[in-house]
Amino acid sequence: MLLIVSQIIGLTAVGLYLLSYQLKKRKHIVWVTCISNALYVLQYVLLGAFSGAVMDFMSTVSSFFAAKKNDPVFKKHAKWLAASNMIAITAVGLVSATIQSEWIELLPIAGALFQTIGLWCDDEQTIRKFGLCSAPFWLIYNYISQAYGASLGSVIAIVSIIVAMIRYRKKDETAAQ
Repeated sequence: MLLIVSQIIGLTAVGLYLLSYQLKKRKHIVWVTCISNALYVLQYVLLGAFSGAVMDFMSTVSSFFAAKKNDPVFKKHAKWLAASNMIAITAVGLVSATIQSEWIELLPIAGALFQTIGLWCDDEQTIRKFGLCSAPFWLIYNYISQAYGASLGSVIAIVSIIVAMIRYRKKDETAAQ
């Protein structure tokens, strides 16, 4: 039963992740990704995939700060916050991977870093490009961790991001003319 619940949560997270890259505005992409990451944390905890849970927790925190980066309180420290988020993700990820002592535990670090870098960018197309770089790392990790819904979601995410990049590139080119 726990496996079924975790797969349902994972599929919900996938749905939100897919939706996020189809949204036009950066703010919406970042907030929906933040919610998706929080659901992934829950799924990974239920599956016992703790490195994935830790990395998605760190990504959730980073997504929150990335969403707030233009607020007056955070704006003057945005670069420092972005850098500290990436350092924290790397450090916590390496500790988690060392504890687990398996090479697969390094994959969520790369996935989380690419996603985090993207979410701190201002340009929506750049966010999508980094999301595209992140997805293969999560795909492999999800499959090996038996997060099959999330694995399927990673494949669909790759396609979805490519579609969004093409769709919005055409709209941006048309608007520029």
